[in-house]
Amino acid sequence: MRDRILESKALSYSVAIFVLSLMMMPIYWTVVTAFKPDTETYVFPPVYFPSSPTFEPFRLLFESYPFMDYVANSLIVTVSTTLIVTVIGMMAAYGVSLYPFRGGKVMLMTLLATRIIPPLSLLLPFYLVVSYLDLVDTLLSMIIANIYLTYPFAVLIMKAFFDNFPREVIESAIVDGCSRTGALFRIVLPVGAPGIASAGIITFLWTWNEFIYAFVFTSTSKAQPVTVGSYDAIGDIFVNWNQMCAGALVAALPGILFVFVAQKYLIAGLTSGAVKA
Repeated sequence: MRDRILESKALSYSVAIFVLSLMMMPIYWTVVTAFKPDTETYVFPPVYFPSSPTFEPFRLLFESYPFMDYVANSLIVTVSTTLIVTVIGMMAAYGVSLYPFRGGKVMLMTLLATRIIPPLSLLLPFYLVVSYLDLVDTLLSMIIANIYLTYPFAVLIMKAFFDNFPREVIESAIVDGCSRTGALFRIVLPVGAPGIASAGIITFLWTWNEFIYAFVFTSTSKAQPVTVGSYDAIGDIFVNWNQMCAGALVAALPGILFVFVAQKYLIAGLTSGAVKA
Protein backbone atom coordinates (compact mmCIF):
# COMPACT_ATOMS: atom_id res chain seq x y z
CA MET A 1 0.00 0.00 0.00
CA ARG A 2 2.83 2.37 0.88
CA ASP A 3 4.55 1.67 -2.44
CA ARG A 4 1.33 2.42 -4.32
CA ILE A 5 0.96 5.75 -2.49
CA LEU A 6 4.56 6.68 -3.33
CA GLU A 7 4.05 5.71 -6.98
CA SER A 8 0.85 7.77 -7.13
CA LYS A 9 2.60 10.81 -5.64
CA ALA A 10 5.56 10.38 -7.98
CA LEU A 11 3.22 10.24 -10.97
CA SER A 12 1.29 13.29 -9.78
CA TYR A 13 4.45 15.30 -9.23
CA SER A 14 5.84 14.24 -12.60
CA VAL A 15 2.70 15.34 -14.42
CA ALA A 16 2.62 18.62 -12.48
CA ILE A 17 6.27 19.35 -13.27
CA PHE A 18 5.76 18.53 -16.95
CA VAL A 19 2.70 20.80 -17.24
CA LEU A 20 4.47 23.57 -15.31
CA SER A 21 7.48 23.29 -17.63
CA LEU A 22 5.25 23.69 -20.68
CA MET A 23 3.54 26.72 -19.15
CA MET A 24 6.85 28.35 -18.15
CA MET A 25 8.51 27.80 -21.53
CA PRO A 26 7.10 31.00 -23.19
CA ILE A 27 8.13 33.05 -20.15
CA TYR A 28 11.62 31.50 -20.14
CA TRP A 29 12.00 32.05 -23.88
CA THR A 30 10.97 35.72 -23.55
CA VAL A 31 13.48 36.34 -20.75
CA VAL A 32 16.31 34.54 -22.54
CA THR A 33 15.66 36.24 -25.88
CA ALA A 34 15.64 39.66 -24.21
CA PHE A 35 19.32 39.16 -23.32
CA LYS A 36 20.47 37.63 -26.63
CA PRO A 37 22.67 39.50 -29.11
CA ASP A 38 21.54 39.54 -32.73
CA THR A 39 24.04 36.82 -33.61
CA GLU A 40 22.23 34.38 -31.32
CA THR A 41 18.67 35.63 -31.92
CA TYR A 42 18.41 34.88 -35.64
CA VAL A 43 20.07 31.47 -35.91
CA PHE A 44 18.85 27.95 -36.48
CA PRO A 45 18.81 25.76 -34.50
CA PRO A 46 17.75 28.23 -31.83
CA VAL A 47 20.01 29.09 -28.89
CA TYR A 48 18.37 28.03 -25.62
CA PHE A 49 21.18 29.24 -23.35
CA PRO A 50 22.86 32.44 -24.63
CA SER A 51 26.64 32.24 -24.40
CA SER A 52 27.06 36.04 -24.47
CA PRO A 53 24.17 37.69 -22.57
CA THR A 54 23.90 41.40 -23.24
CA PHE A 55 21.79 44.43 -22.31
CA GLU A 56 22.05 45.75 -25.86
CA PRO A 57 18.38 44.97 -26.71
CA PHE A 58 17.28 47.11 -23.76
CA ARG A 59 19.54 49.98 -24.82
CA LEU A 60 18.26 49.84 -28.40
CA LEU A 61 14.69 49.59 -27.10
CA PHE A 62 14.91 52.98 -25.37
CA GLU A 63 17.03 54.58 -28.11
CA SER A 64 15.08 53.37 -31.15
CA TYR A 65 11.56 53.83 -29.77
CA PRO A 66 9.91 56.41 -27.47
CA PHE A 67 9.62 53.72 -24.82
CA MET A 68 9.72 56.11 -21.87
CA ASP A 69 6.61 57.77 -23.31
CA TYR A 70 4.92 54.38 -23.46
CA VAL A 71 5.79 53.69 -19.82
CA ALA A 72 4.55 57.13 -18.76
CA ASN A 73 1.27 56.62 -20.64
CA SER A 74 0.75 53.24 -18.96
CA LEU A 75 1.40 54.74 -15.54
CA ILE A 76 -1.05 57.61 -16.12
CA VAL A 77 -3.82 55.34 -17.41
CA THR A 78 -3.27 52.62 -14.81
CA VAL A 79 -2.99 54.88 -11.77
CA SER A 80 -5.97 57.02 -12.83
CA THR A 81 -8.15 53.99 -13.52
CA THR A 82 -7.15 52.27 -10.27
CA LEU A 83 -7.86 55.34 -8.14
CA ILE A 84 -11.23 56.07 -9.76
CA VAL A 85 -12.42 52.46 -9.69
CA THR A 86 -11.22 51.83 -6.13
CA VAL A 87 -12.67 54.99 -4.59
CA ILE A 88 -16.03 54.99 -6.38
CA GLY A 89 -16.34 51.19 -6.20
CA MET A 90 -15.60 51.25 -2.48
CA MET A 91 -18.41 53.70 -1.79
CA ALA A 92 -20.84 51.77 -4.00
CA ALA A 93 -19.98 48.43 -2.39
CA TYR A 94 -20.21 49.98 1.08
CA GLY A 95 -23.67 51.39 0.40
CA VAL A 96 -25.08 48.26 -1.23
CA SER A 97 -23.66 45.95 1.44
CA LEU A 98 -24.27 47.81 4.69
CA TYR A 99 -27.34 49.86 3.79
CA PRO A 100 -29.67 47.65 1.73
CA PHE A 101 -32.39 49.43 -0.23
CA ARG A 102 -35.17 48.41 -2.57
CA GLY A 103 -33.71 47.55 -5.93
CA GLY A 104 -30.17 47.28 -4.59
CA LYS A 105 -29.76 43.65 -5.60
CA VAL A 106 -31.20 44.33 -9.04
CA MET A 107 -28.79 47.22 -9.47
CA LEU A 108 -25.87 45.03 -8.44
CA MET A 109 -26.88 42.22 -10.79
CA THR A 110 -27.32 44.71 -13.62
CA LEU A 111 -23.84 46.03 -12.95
CA LEU A 112 -22.37 42.55 -13.06
CA ALA A 113 -24.44 41.69 -16.16
CA THR A 114 -22.53 44.35 -18.09
CA ARG A 115 -19.52 42.00 -17.98
CA ILE A 116 -21.41 39.06 -19.47
CA ILE A 117 -20.64 40.36 -22.95
CA PRO A 118 -17.03 39.52 -23.95
CA PRO A 119 -14.86 42.68 -24.08
CA LEU A 120 -13.84 41.92 -27.68
CA SER A 121 -17.48 42.08 -28.77
CA LEU A 122 -17.73 45.62 -27.40
CA LEU A 123 -14.64 46.85 -29.20
CA LEU A 124 -16.46 48.26 -32.25
CA PRO A 125 -19.26 50.02 -30.28
CA PHE A 126 -16.64 51.47 -27.94
CA TYR A 127 -14.58 52.73 -30.85
CA LEU A 128 -17.62 54.36 -32.45
CA VAL A 129 -18.39 56.17 -29.19
CA VAL A 130 -14.77 57.21 -28.71
CA SER A 131 -14.59 58.42 -32.32
CA TYR A 132 -17.85 60.38 -31.95
CA LEU A 133 -16.48 62.09 -28.82
CA ASP A 134 -13.20 62.85 -30.64
CA LEU A 135 -11.20 60.90 -28.07
CA VAL A 136 -9.28 58.64 -30.46
CA ASP A 137 -5.57 58.49 -29.62
CA THR A 138 -6.04 59.99 -26.16
CA LEU A 139 -5.35 58.68 -22.68
CA LEU A 140 -8.90 59.52 -21.62
CA SER A 141 -10.37 56.98 -24.03
CA MET A 142 -8.35 54.17 -22.45
CA ILE A 143 -9.19 55.32 -18.93
CA ILE A 144 -12.91 55.23 -19.74
CA ALA A 145 -12.65 51.78 -21.36
CA ASN A 146 -10.66 50.31 -18.47
CA ILE A 147 -13.05 51.74 -15.90
CA TYR A 148 -15.90 49.97 -17.68
CA LEU A 149 -13.95 46.70 -17.80
CA THR A 150 -12.78 46.65 -14.16
CA TYR A 151 -15.44 48.47 -12.14
CA PRO A 152 -17.98 45.60 -11.75
CA PHE A 153 -15.33 43.16 -10.48
CA ALA A 154 -13.98 45.72 -8.03
CA VAL A 155 -17.45 46.33 -6.59
CA LEU A 156 -18.08 42.59 -6.27
CA ILE A 157 -14.77 41.99 -4.45
CA MET A 158 -15.23 44.85 -2.00
CA LYS A 159 -18.89 44.00 -1.36
CA ALA A 160 -17.85 40.47 -0.33
CA PHE A 161 -15.57 42.03 2.27
CA PHE A 162 -18.13 44.55 3.53
CA ASP A 163 -20.74 41.78 3.86
CA ASN A 164 -18.65 40.24 6.65
CA PHE A 165 -17.80 43.53 8.37
CA PRO A 166 -19.34 43.74 11.89
CA ARG A 167 -22.37 46.04 11.78
CA GLU A 168 -22.07 46.67 15.52
CA VAL A 169 -18.80 48.57 15.02
CA ILE A 170 -20.36 50.94 12.52
CA GLU A 171 -23.51 51.41 14.64
CA SER A 172 -21.35 52.23 17.67
CA ALA A 173 -19.44 54.84 15.67
CA ILE A 174 -22.71 56.43 14.50
CA VAL A 175 -24.05 56.49 18.08
CA ASP A 176 -20.84 58.26 19.13
CA GLY A 177 -21.59 61.03 16.63
CA CYS A 178 -19.90 59.78 13.48
CA SER A 179 -21.78 60.10 10.18
CA ARG A 180 -22.22 57.15 7.84
CA THR A 181 -19.60 58.52 5.49
CA GLY A 182 -17.35 59.29 8.43
CA ALA A 183 -17.71 55.71 9.67
CA LEU A 184 -16.59 54.50 6.25
CA PHE A 185 -13.39 56.53 6.24
CA ARG A 186 -12.58 56.39 9.97
CA ILE A 187 -13.66 52.88 10.93
CA VAL A 188 -14.27 50.66 7.90
CA LEU A 189 -11.47 51.88 5.65
CA PRO A 190 -8.56 51.21 8.07
CA VAL A 191 -9.89 47.76 8.96
CA GLY A 192 -11.04 46.91 5.44
CA ALA A 193 -7.75 47.80 3.75
CA PRO A 194 -7.05 44.21 2.57
CA GLY A 195 -10.37 43.89 0.74
CA ILE A 196 -10.08 47.33 -0.81
CA ALA A 197 -6.42 46.77 -1.70
CA SER A 198 -7.20 43.48 -3.45
CA ALA A 199 -9.70 45.25 -5.72
CA GLY A 200 -7.11 47.93 -6.43
CA ILE A 201 -4.43 45.36 -7.24
CA ILE A 202 -6.64 43.46 -9.69
CA THR A 203 -7.68 46.74 -11.33
CA PHE A 204 -4.04 47.80 -11.59
CA LEU A 205 -2.92 44.53 -13.19
CA TRP A 206 -5.87 44.36 -15.61
CA THR A 207 -5.35 47.95 -16.77
CA TRP A 208 -1.56 47.67 -17.03
CA ASN A 209 -1.78 44.49 -19.14
CA GLU A 210 -4.66 45.62 -21.38
CA PHE A 211 -3.69 45.50 -25.06
CA ILE A 212 -6.52 45.16 -27.58
CA TYR A 213 -8.45 48.34 -26.66
CA ALA A 214 -5.24 50.36 -26.45
CA PHE A 215 -4.10 48.94 -29.79
CA VAL A 216 -7.32 50.05 -31.50
CA PHE A 217 -7.86 53.36 -29.68
CA THR A 218 -4.30 54.73 -30.03
CA SER A 219 -1.97 55.30 -32.96
CA THR A 220 0.90 57.47 -31.73
CA SER A 221 3.32 57.51 -28.81
CA LYS A 222 1.42 60.35 -27.15
CA ALA A 223 -1.21 57.86 -25.98
CA GLN A 224 0.08 54.33 -26.62
CA PRO A 225 0.82 52.29 -23.45
CA VAL A 226 3.79 50.02 -22.94
CA THR A 227 1.93 46.91 -24.09
CA VAL A 228 1.32 48.46 -27.51
CA GLY A 229 4.77 50.04 -27.53
CA SER A 230 6.42 46.63 -27.34
CA TYR A 231 4.58 45.76 -30.53
CA ASP A 232 6.57 48.45 -32.37
CA ALA A 233 9.45 46.00 -32.70
CA ILE A 234 7.39 44.16 -35.33
CA GLY A 235 8.04 45.84 -38.66
CA ASP A 236 6.64 45.25 -42.13
CA ILE A 237 9.67 43.22 -43.21
CA PHE A 238 11.76 42.49 -40.13
CA VAL A 239 10.99 41.62 -36.50
CA ASN A 240 13.42 42.67 -33.76
CA TRP A 241 12.71 39.68 -31.58
CA ASN A 242 15.22 40.46 -28.85
CA GLN A 243 14.04 44.08 -28.56
CA MET A 244 10.40 43.02 -28.53
CA CYS A 245 11.11 40.50 -25.75
CA ALA A 246 13.03 43.19 -23.87
CA GLY A 247 9.98 45.44 -24.15
CA ALA A 248 7.70 42.64 -22.97
CA LEU A 249 9.98 42.06 -19.99
CA VAL A 250 9.98 45.76 -19.09
CA ALA A 251 6.18 45.81 -19.46
CA ALA A 252 5.75 42.77 -17.19
CA LEU A 253 8.21 43.85 -14.50
CA PRO A 254 6.08 46.51 -12.73
CA GLY A 255 3.14 44.13 -12.46
CA ILE A 256 5.34 41.35 -11.07
CA LEU A 257 6.91 43.66 -8.49
CA PHE A 258 3.52 45.10 -7.57
CA VAL A 259 2.10 41.64 -6.88
CA PHE A 260 5.11 40.59 -4.80
CA VAL A 261 4.82 43.71 -2.65
CA ALA A 262 1.04 43.56 -2.22
CA GLN A 263 0.35 39.82 -2.40
CA LYS A 264 -0.61 39.53 1.27
CA TYR A 265 -3.35 42.14 0.75
CA LEU A 266 -4.49 40.38 -2.40
CA ILE A 267 -4.85 37.00 -0.67
CA ALA A 268 -6.49 38.49 2.43
CA GLY A 269 -8.95 40.47 0.35
CA LEU A 270 -9.94 37.65 -1.96
CA THR A 271 -10.50 35.22 0.92
CA SER A 272 -12.23 37.67 3.25
CA GLY A 273 -15.68 36.90 1.88
CA ALA A 274 -15.14 33.18 1.38
CA VAL A 275 -16.18 32.02 4.87
CA LYS A 276 -19.20 33.25 6.74
CA ALA A 277 -18.73 33.76 10.47
